Amino acid sequence: MSNVLIAGTGPVAIQLACIFSKDKRHHIGMVGRANTSMKAHDFYQNYQQHNQLEVSVQNKEHQALTGQFTLHQLYADYNNLNQRLRSQQLYDTLILACQADAYRSVIERIATPILKQLEQIILISPTIGSHMMVQQQLNEINPDIEVISFSTYIGDTRVYDIEAPHQVVTTGIKHHVYIGSTKQDSPMLKTLQTLFDHVDVCLTIVATPLLAEARNSSLYVHPPLFMNEFSMRTILDGSDVPVYVYKLFPEGPITMRLIHEMRVLWQEINLILQHLKAPSLNLLAFMVKENYPVREETFNPYDIVHFESLPAIHQEYLLYVRYSSILIDPFSKPDAQGRYFDFSAVPFQQIYQDKQGVMQLPRMPYEDYYRTSIIQQIGKLLGIETPMMDRLLKRYSEHISKFIATNPELNFSKQFQLQNFEKDVNLIKDYFKNCFTLNIENKK
Repeated sequence: MSNVLIAGTGPVAIQLACIFSKDKRHHIGMVGRANTSMKAHDFYQNYQQHNQLEVSVQNKEHQALTGQFTLHQLYADYNNLNQRLRSQQLYDTLILACQADAYRSVIERIATPILKQLEQIILISPTIGSHMMVQQQLNEINPDIEVISFSTYIGDTRVYDIEAPHQVVTTGIKHHVYIGSTKQDSPMLKTLQTLFDHVDVCLTIVATPLLAEARNSSLYVHPPLFMNEFSMRTILDGSDVPVYVYKLFPEGPITMRLIHEMRVLWQEINLILQHLKAPSLNLLAFMVKENYPVREETFNPYDIVHFESLPAIHQEYLLYVRYSSILIDPFSKPDAQGRYFDFSAVPFQQIYQDKQGVMQLPRMPYEDYYRTSIIQQIGKLLGIETPMMDRLLKRYSEHISKFIATNPELNFSKQFQLQNFEKDVNLIKDYFKNCFTLNIENKK
């Protein structure tokens, strides 16, 4: 890995570019969509003016992630990348630092000669099945390419000032990030592990990309948290008083019904994983051991270890206790009045108009809509019924449709289009035919 092309120009792309630039052997290129995205256009213009990118951190313990650096090449858009191909050295690594729903279209925009030269492609924020889609898309162009999936992005990075999109701040780092490759005993995984070790980020290697993709708690908890009546109304219509994603009703959306939906969704995803010969996920253990820890007094260790085999009502009780336990940061120091840090006070991001007057959906719930839709379609390909996914997606669709119908004067982005992501699903369907020899047609 020496010539690295990063697809994306947002905060995630900038932080990743900073990490890779710390190894001076890497030549870092970055490509955006300045011709179609106002944010990408502003970033491109800003970089032309300052000729450097900058990453800062909120917490001193993450200082290794900081840096000021210059890109080897910044391409305004994919036409610019493809047109300048002959005068530029080819890339051996492509990093998709965009949302998972953009993977296919990004690859479609890149010229075939560039794709043929790639040795590996890295998916930073995939859903279950993303590696299948990407591998199948490149099957005829570059059948030997290595596809690497991260379980999720390493933390939380955002633009500090919208007038200076070349400067970003990383406000938090995940304790556990998993990576898996389509190549057995991949030396690239060790290379990535070493690179991220140098910035104090721990990457854990797992056997396959699927195992990495499945170890993202957002897949299991975000759909019920965001695709409910309370949350959808807040996101689309606003709220008279502040309400928060991770608080109990009425301050937030969390009710026993939501917890029930979370449990059933988790079981449906686990069933799909089992059909794909992947181990199931112990949701409670994942939450309390690898996501946001709680005080050891909160749970009986037996309940954590044996969570998957407990009765449904017991599982839901434990999940409710878990969310109750992180209403405050249980490890923070209380103030003089005995108040702990209000950990759960995460406000909902609402729909907004961009500079061009187009209505945009926030990343949550749109990203969750795409991810859940893909997992639902994988279930259908495997002949697995997913009534909870169906219910969540139907509820989301009804709210979006109603909002569009009652606001005909607004200009809506493509994010508001309801779809089943047929092109992505067809790639996964073909992957199954080629790799798993499943008789998909007989399951219709």
